[in-house]
Amino acid sequence: MNQADSQRWAWHEIDGLTLLALAYLALPNLIFIFGWFHWPVAVVLCAALLHLLYRALPARTMNWHREYFPAATLMIIAAGVAWAAFGGGSHFMYANPDWTVRDAVLGDLVYSDWPVHYLSPEGVQLLLRSAIGYFLPLAMFGRIFGIAQLEIAVYLWTTVGVLIFLFLLPLPRRAGWPLAWGLGLVVFFSGMDFVGQFIATESLPIFPMRLEWWVPLSYPSLTNQLLWAPNHCLPMWIGSVLILRHLNSQDFLRMSAALLPLTLIWTPFAAIGLLPFVLLGAVKSFGQWSWRSLPLDAAMSGLIFSTPLILFLILDAAQIDARFASTAPTGFTYYTMQQASLHSYLLFITCEFLFLALVLTPHLRQSRDVFGLAVLILLSLPLIRFGVHNDALLRLSPPALIVLLVACLQTLFDSGRSLSRSTMIVACLFLAIGAHTAFNEFWRAASWPRTHANYKPTLADIQNGQPAAHYVGHLGSSFVRRLLKPLGAPASETNRRSPQTYE
Repeated sequence: MNQADSQRWAWHEIDGLTLLALAYLALPNLIFIFGWFHWPVAVVLCAALLHLLYRALPARTMNWHREYFPAATLMIIAAGVAWAAFGGGSHFMYANPDWTVRDAVLGDLVYSDWPVHYLSPEGVQLLLRSAIGYFLPLAMFGRIFGIAQLEIAVYLWTTVGVLIFLFLLPLPRRAGWPLAWGLGLVVFFSGMDFVGQFIATESLPIFPMRLEWWVPLSYPSLTNQLLWAPNHCLPMWIGSVLILRHLNSQDFLRMSAALLPLTLIWTPFAAIGLLPFVLLGAVKSFGQWSWRSLPLDAAMSGLIFSTPLILFLILDAAQIDARFASTAPTGFTYYTMQQASLHSYLLFITCEFLFLALVLTPHLRQSRDVFGLAVLILLSLPLIRFGVHNDALLRLSPPALIVLLVACLQTLFDSGRSLSRSTMIVACLFLAIGAHTAFNEFWRAASWPRTHANYKPTLADIQNGQPAAHYVGHLGSSFVRRLLKPLGAPASETNRRSPQTYE
């Protein structure tokens, strides 16, 4: 990547790759609105969605140019195909324990009536509501073609998302060692968990166990996110790079007005995590292009489309465990929700990102405000706990971590920058130590016994008859009930041997 490429990247106009990224995010939304809502509501939401995309994508002036040379394109495709193959959802290899729950959610979406719901032991209707966007195209595949090839479909769907993310990044445009090193940096990007665990526990980590919970805080590596939770990470990866890619372009607000609503059904954490960067980009747009850059009609369409989805997603959200990190737990609690000390906080932020951020800061030529916002977010997130497994920390950190990744790519692979040898050595040392985290994930996936998919247990079965509060919400007599289709049989009463026909 030369200096001109690096400086031009954040000024990118809307192009075919942006269209492909937004279409990837939009597909689950179309399935959801027609599968969950009464048809008049679905038609209105579909019209709002199409208007959002129409306003975000200037078809007449859209550029379909090729950014990478053919050999570089093949290298990126090979890296994405290989990276996605380790994902737990395809079950080609060992799948991490969380896939027991994710497979149950996918099975419920395949076999059960839509909207999917469960009955609590007290007979209360609990609606499946969170982080289902990733699974909806796969559920449609399973409902139409059966589950015999569902694992292949999961792999292909994940691979498409990974490739979109990789092609959006500011990687070197030509094939060669710089591109290979850049791809390696992306795949192995992580904080120094090895050092953190050694200091915190005064013992060497057990290989190849998971490294990232050495204190009751964790910022997951990119490979950890992909192998454990692609339903959360893919929309945040794609959304983060789209924001950075178009940050200084005149189309930023129109693109963002479409992006944020599209991520809601994937995971509500995506819109929350991306919002600070969108707001910062909006301020920059107003400064560069004045109020005329504000797409009022797109904003209104986004509001119409988002409101029912937000009401759906926040059902019973108050039941999710939340507290300040300094609050001592009362009674039994998961390790991830235990009280964090000042010592563990300082050790955590230093090993995870702060050391690298301090090394990169003097060499940033543009988007210093975005980089500063990312660092501020990463400093703040450990202070709040949300969810049984501290989901706020795990699910809100990826956008800020992607900002750090992009800063690394632009700093280390920009031929126009003159980095001192000591700076290069320190940055590479941090990244090399961090690579141990992703290496553990790859080794465990490849060497441990293969885990086969099991779509027969329901989410309620997996979680002892009571799905966790962050997955379901009590529908009751809320306004959302009037918008949704009538509830059919609970997931626990459906036939798990052959998928039903989609209606």
